Amino acid sequence: MPRKKQDGIKKDTELEETVDTLHVEELMEMVPPEPSVGVTDNVPKRYIANLYWALEPHAKDIFCGSYVFWESTNTITWEALHPKYSTDLELLSESDSLVTKEGRSYLISRWETPKEWLINLPFATLGERYICKDVVELYEIE
Repeated sequence: MPRKKQDGIKKDTELEETVDTLHVEELMEMVPPEPSVGVTDNVPKRYIANLYWALEPHAKDIFCGSYVFWESTNTITWEALHPKYSTDLELLSESDSLVTKEGRSYLISRWETPKEWLINLPFATLGERYICKDVVELYEIE
């Protein structure tokens, strides 16, 4: 039996490129857009360090007051100082702090680096029985 002449269908490269382009466009539409960066990146922050008079485990620790660092002015202020402890906390805020982290001890200057001074208060030796349990980071507009 004689063989039929087989002429293959020629590929239309232009058509294939168009199909590929359409597939890529469809895939791009399926990918969700990246979230836009919020306006909050340029908003200055404040850091609040709550200080307590340590009485645990016998009783609850007594709240003495808070130090607040303001990024916009690069200053530290006090908030809600308890009258009984206010003098000690005001004097404490005038000095450097001895911080112990990972077995190393070093001083942090309150005047040269006020933000680092406040952020590291939970690791600092504050004298007598004063402790800082945590530092809260908030936007200044909150």
